[in-house]
Amino acid sequence: MDTLRISCAHDLAYVPQYAGLATGRFAAQSIDLSFYKSNGTVEDTVGAVSRGDVDLLLGSCVYGLRLAETGMDPVIVAQSNQQTRHMLAQRVDGTPALTWPELRGKSIVVYPGEAPTAWAAFVYALAQAGLTLADVKLIFGFTAEDAVAEFIRGVGDVFFVDGEVALRDDLRVTLPVSNRAGRLPWSVYMASRAVVAGRRPLFARFAAALDDSQKWLAVQSPETIASTVAPYFPHYTPERLVTVVSCYRSIELWAATSTVQLDQLARWSLALQQNGLLAPGTQLTDHLGVV
Repeated sequence: MDTLRISCAHDLAYVPQYAGLATGRFAAQSIDLSFYKSNGTVEDTVGAVSRGDVDLLLGSCVYGLRLAETGMDPVIVAQSNQQTRHMLAQRVDGTPALTWPELRGKSIVVYPGEAPTAWAAFVYALAQAGLTLADVKLIFGFTAEDAVAEFIRGVGDVFFVDGEVALRDDLRVTLPVSNRAGRLPWSVYMASRAVVAGRRPLFARFAAALDDSQKWLAVQSPETIASTVAPYFPHYTPERLVTVVSCYRSIELWAATSTVQLDQLARWSLALQQNGLLAPGTQLTDHLGVV
C-alpha cells in the first residue's frame, strides 16, 4: 500500500477524497491518504509542499502560483471541484428573489474572512450579468457573527457569504455565484513536476481512484453520501451533513471527473486577471503545468 500525503483544509467541500477512502476506491488502487494539519495560513499550506512534508496540495490554483514563485515547477494532477460554493442570500421576509441584473443599486453585506478567490468569482459573475462593483453598494467591516446578525436584522439588501454559512432557516439562498460565473477549477491537486515524474504510475492510480469516487458521488443520494463520509466529520450532526451535501450537489460543486478541464482553467485565468490575482495577458497554464 502506497501512502500519499495531502495538504488541505478539512472541509466538506473536499468530499470526493473522503468518499473514495470510505468506499475503498483508493484501497482498490493500493493507495492510502494521509492529511497534513497546517496552521491554516497560506504560508504553511504551501510551505508543506516546498518542504517536502506532503506529496500533494489540494486547494486553489492561486496556491500553485505561490509554489511557482518559490522556484518549484508545479503541475496539476487532478481536479476536485468545479464551482465556487459562495452565495448571495436574502432574508426570509417575503420579498421577491432577486435576479443578477436586479442587483444594480442594491446594498450587499460582505461576510468577512473569505479568500480572495471567492471575491474574484463574484466580480466575474457580476461582469457576466453586465454589472461592475460600481453598480452595487458594498458593506464591509462586520465580524463574522455580526455580519449574519446585522443582515438578518435588516442591514443591506443581499448577503455575500460562504454557502455553508448561508444554510440557515432565517436565510434563503437566491443567487449561487456558480450559476453566473460558470464552472471554474475551484480546487485542484497540485504537486512538484519532479515528484510526479518520479512516481508517475502512483499519481495515475490516484487520479483513477478519485475519478471513480467522483462518478460514485454523481449517482448517490445526499443521504447516502452524508452517511458514507460521516466518520470523517464527527462534529456534524447527521441532519446538518445532509443539508450541506444537498446544497453542494445542487450547485454541482464536485467535478464529475478528475481530468483537468482546460476550458475552466482559461475562464478562471480571465477572472483572476480581472481581480489582480494573475498578471495581465497571462494564463494559469503559464505557471502551472497539467499532467
